[in-house]
Amino acid sequence: MSSVASAAPVLPSLTVYPERVAARDGALDRLAVSAQALALARFSGLRGRRLTGIVRHVARHTDEMRAADDSTMSAILAQLRFRLRRSEDLDDRDVARAFAAVREMSDRLLGMRHFDVQLVGGLALLRGMIAEMETGEGKTLTATLAAGTAGLAGIPVHVVTVNDYLAQRDAELMSPLYRYLGLSVGVVVSGQNEKERRQAYACDVTYCSNKELAFDYLRDRMARKGGRGNLRLKLDRLSSGAATRPLRMRGLHFAIVDEADSVLIDEARTPLVISEQAKTQARRETYEAALEIARALSPGREYVVLLDQRRVELTP
Repeated sequence: MSSVASAAPVLPSLTVYPERVAARDGALDRLAVSAQALALARFSGLRGRRLTGIVRHVARHTDEMRAADDSTMSAILAQLRFRLRRSEDLDDRDVARAFAAVREMSDRLLGMRHFDVQLVGGLALLRGMIAEMETGEGKTLTATLAAGTAGLAGIPVHVVTVNDYLAQRDAELMSPLYRYLGLSVGVVVSGQNEKERRQAYACDVTYCSNKELAFDYLRDRMARKGGRGNLRLKLDRLSSGAATRPLRMRGLHFAIVDEADSVLIDEARTPLVISEQAKTQARRETYEAALEIARALSPGREYVVLLDQRRVELTP
C-alpha cells in the first residue's frame, strides 16, 4: 500500500505563484452577490446540519486508527496522501479518514483529542466557510484538521493569526502533530530576514500574522512588476532565479484565518502602506511636483483629515 503511494509522481502546479484576480464587478454582479448572501444567511442552519455528517463518517474509522501501530499508521498516511493528491475536490470519504488519522495522532502525541464539534468546524474550514466557535471550544486544535488534510493533499497552507506571539505559540504546540503527518512547519514573525521568510513560506504549513503575510505579499507584488507573469516565473525557476529578485512566498493557495472577525473586519480598516526608492529622475520630479501641490492645499478647504481612519480625503 505504501509502496504504491510513494511511487506515484506528484506533478508540479501549472501556476507557479497562484493568486486571486480581483475582478471589477458591475452593478448586476454586486446585486447577484447580495442576493446570494441573503440566501446563504437564510439557509445557514441547513448548511450547518449537512456538515454534521462528518462526525458519523469519522467514527467509522475510529477502531482502525486506534488499533494502528506506527508502521500501520505510516502506511495509512501514505495511502491518504496518494488519494488526496490525485483528488480534484477532496472526496468526503478521504477527508473523513484523514480527520480520523489526525484526531488519533493528536490524542497520542499532544494528549488532545478532537471533539465532535471540532470535526464539524474542521470540515467547515476545509470547505472555505467561517466557523463560529465559543471560547474554550479549541479553535487552534480545530485548525489542525483542515491544515493537516490540505497539507496531505499537497496544498500549501497559511495559518493566519492576529500577532507574532500566537503564531509562534500555535506553531510550537502543533508542530509534533504536523511532523508526524510528514508535513514541515514554518513560522513568520517580525525581525526575520528574507532568507528565513522564504524558508518558512516554503514549508507545508506556515503560521504567520495577518500583517506579516500581507506585507510580504505586497513586497512580492513589487518584485513581480514589469511583466513577470506565470511563464516568466517558470523561466526564472529554471535559471535558478539568478537574474531576478527572489520572491518570499509561493503564492496564495489555502489560508485558515484565526479570529476572522478581527483580521477581516477590524484590522482590515487600517490601510497597509509600502514603498520603494524611486529609480528614475522623471519619477522623482513627479513626486517633487506632487509635494509642491500638496503644500499649497489648505486643510478643511481642499482636503479633510480623518484621524480615526488614518487617511486623507480631497473635498469636491
